[in-house]
Amino acid sequence: MAVARSLVALFFRRYRSARWMPGVVLGLVLLGATAQDVGLTPEERAWVAEHPVVRVASSRSYGPFTFVDETGELRGLSIDYVERLRALTGLKLEMAPPMAFADSIKALQDGRLDMMMSLRETAERREFMSFTRPYISVPAVLLRRRTDESRPVRELGELQPGEKVSVSQNYAVGPFLAERFPENPQTIEADDRSLLRRLAGGEISAGVVDMAGATYLMRTEGIGNVRVVADVGFAYDMGIGYRRDWPILGRILQKGLDRIGPEERQTIADRWIAVMRPPGTLSRRALVIGSAVLALAVATLTLMFVWNRTLRRQVIAHTEQLRHELAERRRLQDADHARALAELANKSKTEFMSQASHELRTPLNAVLGFSQLLSSDPARPMDETQRERVSRIQDAARHLLVLIEDMMSFSRLESGSLAVEPRPTDAVPVVRRCVELAEPAAAEAGLSLSFEPPPNLPLVMADPVRLEQVMHNLLSNAVKYNSRGGWVRVRAWTRGPERFCIEVADGGLGLSAEQQAQLFQPFNRLGRSAMEGTGIGLVICKQLMERMGGTISVSSEAGEGSRFTVELRVAPATGET
Repeated sequence: MAVARSLVALFFRRYRSARWMPGVVLGLVLLGATAQDVGLTPEERAWVAEHPVVRVASSRSYGPFTFVDETGELRGLSIDYVERLRALTGLKLEMAPPMAFADSIKALQDGRLDMMMSLRETAERREFMSFTRPYISVPAVLLRRRTDESRPVRELGELQPGEKVSVSQNYAVGPFLAERFPENPQTIEADDRSLLRRLAGGEISAGVVDMAGATYLMRTEGIGNVRVVADVGFAYDMGIGYRRDWPILGRILQKGLDRIGPEERQTIADRWIAVMRPPGTLSRRALVIGSAVLALAVATLTLMFVWNRTLRRQVIAHTEQLRHELAERRRLQDADHARALAELANKSKTEFMSQASHELRTPLNAVLGFSQLLSSDPARPMDETQRERVSRIQDAARHLLVLIEDMMSFSRLESGSLAVEPRPTDAVPVVRRCVELAEPAAAEAGLSLSFEPPPNLPLVMADPVRLEQVMHNLLSNAVKYNSRGGWVRVRAWTRGPERFCIEVADGGLGLSAEQQAQLFQPFNRLGRSAMEGTGIGLVICKQLMERMGGTISVSSEAGEGSRFTVELRVAPATGET
């Protein structure tokens, strides 16, 4: 238990500000309670006691394996493994000052360092060090600049005869490329960061980097004009390299690695590697399709952002122009002509939003199509992690489609082109259908959702399609702005002989008096920008209710939940006018 307590204390100091720290501490306590003995022999225990320090190589910029963060602290996947091995074996592993990869290899060869994490075994390195079995595998990929999007992906993914390809100094992929692509000369870079910067700047045309290092550096260095175009068929199966004259150290390290199970290894990998696949699970075609899907998703989000800004500028410009025109026409006593200009401006805005909606749907359909192709290809099944990531792409695309439809409904309501046809309607089945559709989202959020209408409720004057749209919006908000373990309750009743009421109540976040005053203003998120939405859903509900001859009101207190009530006219009895 002493090992468990020291491990918990170490992680508490490092991750005490993280939200998930309590779960990590519990996991480490359990691990410490079961991993006190990795089966060291008396000889191995004596060796550990006789060697007060084992010097471990480190790097300032070999992310995500070993790097120095903004606080000056060594972090990364390799550091997590070092900490686990310390706790499991009792080895006194001491991180050496960071140095370049080539310098670390030379220091191991000279005996100034004792071991190095996340290192691939090669014939050259076996001359002066030994290796444990690999504990992680990362594919090497071919990278190019985003300069010619019109060229086929197949052509981009192949090295042209005589084309130079860049690799980092002393990296194991160099000899592999020399053997597989002898007609392609290599240029040697100091490290992966230098390679990516030169590739992004157009100084080189192609480079080979491991997938984990490439994604980490592109994210941290802000490199957006480089993309993965092919898997070169080489994987970094990385273990621990250690001094050849210390074979007993290798046995101890291997016993420690064997006690780190597959689930814990995957947890460590997921913490540091944003985009990684096990070797052989994705073909080159799947890699290209996945890259295309991600690129389309990014392009769609960018287009949506640009479109929103453009729309806002155009609306402001049209409004300002209309204001000046109206002032001029009032001075000329020509109010009719001013109204015509206002209608023209509104029509132009509606046409622009309709065209923009059509243009946005095209790439979104491509995103959904490619993601469905990836998730339903029986010849190339995906693992659980890949299915989850493809599912997130699909959810994001569907959310964008909902936002586009909201914008279209808002525009059509403003222009008066949205059809609303109130007629005698039984509202109870409409509300019950909406409640049933909201139940999965409520269950996922840990909420109780109920609807028990009294019997013999009258028909109401409403457009059933638009009433369903209003109820969907109110139920979605009640689930979204709630808290786990909360509740949502739907009621229906009559108020006198002529009014019919439906209430959606929840025990969620609630609204302050200031927020309620701004509730029905377009594009006003009420300070809740961290949550999904556009700020026009309730505006659409209010206008739809008014078009059906009804009203919508709210009663709420901050932290005490909200009650949204819609009122509709009771339909006249048969024979009445």
